[in-house]
Amino acid sequence: MQTDGPAAESARSQQADQPTRRMLIEVARREISEHGYNGVSLRSIARRAEVDPSLVRHYFGSKQNLLSHAVQLDLDAHELAEEVLRGSPGAVGRRVVKALLAYWDNPRTAPMSLARVSGSLNSEEIAQLTRDDLIDALLVTVAEKVSPDHPKLRAALVVSQLIPLALNRYLVSDPALAASTQQDLVRIFGRTAQRYLCEPLPVDATGRDAVTGAQRGQPHRSRRPASRSPRPGQDGPS
Repeated sequence: MQTDGPAAESARSQQADQPTRRMLIEVARREISEHGYNGVSLRSIARRAEVDPSLVRHYFGSKQNLLSHAVQLDLDAHELAEEVLRGSPGAVGRRVVKALLAYWDNPRTAPMSLARVSGSLNSEEIAQLTRDDLIDALLVTVAEKVSPDHPKLRAALVVSQLIPLALNRYLVSDPALAASTQQDLVRIFGRTAQRYLCEPLPVDATGRDAVTGAQRGQPHRSRRPASRSPRPGQDGPS
């Protein structure tokens, strides 16, 4: 009778371990969303999962490794950017907001995405992941196609509106935002995103104020007309 070798036995063992690993990752995501990245411990995850902390260490080795798995996104940001770019540039802001709200509202993807948002507040490593995925791969890609200038600045301006929206709607659970429909939020925030992405900004490519011409960070000085000397044959002021 032929028996399976060590490799096959190891593969079966790993496959059997997957449900436990997934369960611990889901618990870690809920812990991050509720208590923040720094408020999570292996013991709190084990307590919530009703397992011994040694089991968590067995599967992940360390808290950092488990939390790194917990904030991984099931999202292809470049593919999402391509989806957002389909259609009229005049509605691209609405499509950006709609795409992200759909991702945050989806019960399958919400836990990982909100754990990422929450973790970004306390961990520079996770904040960098957010910059890589949300800003560079998604919004800078969109801005480079539709914006007249400053694509990185414009992408960052859009994020400055959408991350607070996610925090207040899903994590803080502000009653007004939580009760708002996705359609209403797309209309409200889509207008702001559209302005940031496509309309003129009050700075030019050199960083000067487009209206006054003053360098950013420098006080604006009003220009007085130069005094004119009297014409020949005219007396000066008496």
